[in-house]
Amino acid sequence: MNLLSESEIKKVLLLDNERLPSFPMAAARLLELSKDENASLKDFSKIVETDPAISVRVLEIVNSAMYGLQRKTTALSEAVAFLGMDEIKKLAIGMSIFKNLFHPHKNAQFNRLLFWRHCLSVAVLSMNIARECNYPEPEEAYLAGLLHDIGKIFLDIQGRHSYGDFIQNAARAHEPIDQIERTTLGLGHDDIGSYFCLKWKLPENLIKAVKYHHKPFGHKEFSREENQLISIIALADFLCWSQGIGSFDLIGPPVLSPDVETSIDMAEIDIVTCIVEMNREIDNISRFYNFAFPSSSQLQKNLLWTSLKLSKINTKYYYQKILLPDTEPESDDIKDSSALGGDLEFGKLLAKTGSINEILDIIMYQVGRMFNPLHWSILLKDPKTEEMIFSVVVGSNKKKLQGLRLPKGEGIAGHIMTTGDSLIVEKVEQDTRFSQRVDKYTGFTTESIIGTPLKTDQKIFGVIELINTIDQKNFTPRDLNKLSLTAEYAALAIEKFYYTQALKNMATRDSLTRLENRFSFDRTLANKIKIKQRFGEQLTLMVIQINGLWKITKTKGRLKSNETIKKTALVLSRTRLKRAVLFRYDEETFVVLMPGISKDKADHHKKNILNAFYQHVTDRTASGPDMEIAFFQIAAEDIYQVNSIVESSLVNSKQTIKEETAEKEEEKEAAVESMEAHLQPLVQEEREKTQPDSVKKGVYEKTVSLTGTFTHLKNRQTGSIWIKKLSLKSIRFKLSTPHNVIENTFLDIKFNLDDAKRSLVERRIVVRKIQNNYVEADFYNPPPYAKSLGFYFMN
Repeated sequence: MNLLSESEIKKVLLLDNERLPSFPMAAARLLELSKDENASLKDFSKIVETDPAISVRVLEIVNSAMYGLQRKTTALSEAVAFLGMDEIKKLAIGMSIFKNLFHPHKNAQFNRLLFWRHCLSVAVLSMNIARECNYPEPEEAYLAGLLHDIGKIFLDIQGRHSYGDFIQNAARAHEPIDQIERTTLGLGHDDIGSYFCLKWKLPENLIKAVKYHHKPFGHKEFSREENQLISIIALADFLCWSQGIGSFDLIGPPVLSPDVETSIDMAEIDIVTCIVEMNREIDNISRFYNFAFPSSSQLQKNLLWTSLKLSKINTKYYYQKILLPDTEPESDDIKDSSALGGDLEFGKLLAKTGSINEILDIIMYQVGRMFNPLHWSILLKDPKTEEMIFSVVVGSNKKKLQGLRLPKGEGIAGHIMTTGDSLIVEKVEQDTRFSQRVDKYTGFTTESIIGTPLKTDQKIFGVIELINTIDQKNFTPRDLNKLSLTAEYAALAIEKFYYTQALKNMATRDSLTRLENRFSFDRTLANKIKIKQRFGEQLTLMVIQINGLWKITKTKGRLKSNETIKKTALVLSRTRLKRAVLFRYDEETFVVLMPGISKDKADHHKKNILNAFYQHVTDRTASGPDMEIAFFQIAAEDIYQVNSIVESSLVNSKQTIKEETAEKEEEKEAAVESMEAHLQPLVQEEREKTQPDSVKKGVYEKTVSLTGTFTHLKNRQTGSIWIKKLSLKSIRFKLSTPHNVIENTFLDIKFNLDDAKRSLVERRIVVRKIQNNYVEADFYNPPPYAKSLGFYFMN
């Protein structure tokens, strides 16, 4: 098994024998006894009796209401007989291990109680999976699950480096924890755990499960049962993490080795039932230990955010593997490890994207680096007309092409969208599928094209199309293969982000009004620091209640009352003040958080809202619903009181019909729309909403006096430049001599900024205009995030 030597362990751990925990005697004896086929309940009772703490808890659990005994029992042998050998072995071994090895420690970063819940959950789930796949000793899987992360305990209490500090620094990393441990601390918890399991003389099967639950093991000459046990523990660990029950909060998930699927048939395992039984068992175990584990609602929140993390990290791993450039970086910002430097950092950038448009821009940037096209675009399908829309365009014709629509099936892109096949056209004049219409419109001459569909589950939602190359060579079949593979993972990234956002919206937004919901409201209130940053030291809380909705529901139906709620939400959105945040608090109540305002301004604002409500939602004279508005001034320090203020301000006599109708259920189901039908409108909506004012106003532009050098891409001549104007997308400079520079010439330029660091900027540019030896040029394929230039303009 290639277990560690003591000298290797000493490089990472202190090995202070007085502080080193030992395997509990009671657990060892119970484990030994369980292998004796002739062992009786009486034998188990004698071992349990040797540990008073276990004895007391066994009696308490048997006498609890959960078991419903008609009379209390004080005899331990009777309690053991009632629970049975398997149950008593699990509880006794678990408690003795917790008491000796997992007991809460002072380290604030490493919450031992939550860590213990993770280990218990993996243990119970391992046992359930073992039974499902007919592993001969399910109780052994339970113990292996209990001890699979024991190495983390040794790193915490004996590590030469603070494990708490390590956890804090690793919390935002995207790699699996065992890899970060090996890089940062020198050894992984899996290797350390297996070392001590060997010292404790535990069964070899168990030692191998502890050592290999994060590693490939198919190449080892292990028995079928050993491979099966490792796979069970690895799968249970992964599933617990995916349910939000990790050993501590990390973005990076555990890696599930491909060997797992060769050792156990996951299709035959009822994963959902196993997890449901695990949750039930953990609730029972928590009573035994008398622990207050997180509530089901807390775990549901964990599950949501864990799912989001998992989606992001999966995207990152796919991109790290596949979108690797063939060319050297063109940008100082790419070389900067904190921006786009290296494959790993590029993957991290993808994982941090906040919108579909960011993903599209990053994909386009990477395509530019890999293929050096002259023009390239992403065309998305309009779900209503099935026309193709130039949604993302890079190149000199981008202003003309952006938003341009092509009829269904037209041109090379139309052919790809219709057939779903990648296509290379080395000379377009020889291909009847090519359409001249776009060239006539832009004045550009297309010579060579490659394109590939963007699709998931055989549903095509877009096309990536590349036109001509900088070096005027034709695209090759190898280019087409690379582009096709790139598009597969690009589509996966887009799909994952789309449905991740849909999941997030389901949890954080009201399905009817699309406003932030009560869950979002509570999360906003939970962070006092962000509240102060967002609203200041004084806040104004506005509570808006719609009275009489229940009457509409009763007399006219749920659809009519829903229409009233949506109109009200629209009125509140249009009339809200700057920096105000609007929430739908419950069925009939909206709340608004905003920076503190005066009483006069509050009264004026209230009047505007009421006028708009009675004008656009209901007639003031009609017997329809009416609106009540209350304002409260709150110090940011007292933000924890907001919920009680809202509740106390609500009308006590309000009536609400709680029944859910079919229309309501359909409304919930509609929260996640199919990506194919709604991606393009989402892209357009994002672009309209998220374009910063600074870009619209041209803020990121400076008049400068900088010097640099250039290299002519075609003839390799070099010279000096004097830069006069600079922006994130373009540059204006003077040439030392003309050097055969004409419009549409490509140059590679280098220059240092006049900032404190004298930051080096390297870019490829394409010349757009020359006048009196002054050159105006655009950056060719500028990175989505230009760190050096970004800070330069902001300063």
